[in-house]
Amino acid sequence: MQIQCRTIFDITETGITGHFKPQRIPFSDRAGHRIVDQPSWDRARNQQRNLETIMQLLQLRTQIFDVSAPVNHNNHWNFSFTVEFEGIYQQEQDPFGILKQDCEGVPMLTGLDEKFITNLFLTTDGSQQNIWFDVVTVNN
Repeated sequence: MQIQCRTIFDITETGITGHFKPQRIPFSDRAGHRIVDQPSWDRARNQQRNLETIMQLLQLRTQIFDVSAPVNHNNHWNFSFTVEFEGIYQQEQDPFGILKQDCEGVPMLTGLDEKFITNLFLTTDGSQQNIWFDVVTVNN
């Protein structure tokens, strides 16, 4: 089953995964941002941290594969991934009920490229919802 995830938190894949290393600068990260000093390193690291947080939540219950790189479209970051079994995240009638429980209230980093953050935590329902999941395709 292929699933799309959409969020208003900046989850740009930068590839910056460690502490500041001044001997590495200047360089461009995976997103094409120029890293020239510690503030630009820290910003790229925080974008990557947000992505890592989402990936960890998705993988609490199953392995995911065929993960696309997040793309920012109209201030929403979107990516898709595949899980082996349909219904792996289902709870009662909600196909993502378990995943939503896992995500609810998890803190995210802000002050990056997001434009309208109303909550500093993942919110999976209601007027302040900031993360969504949709089925793209079901494997038969």
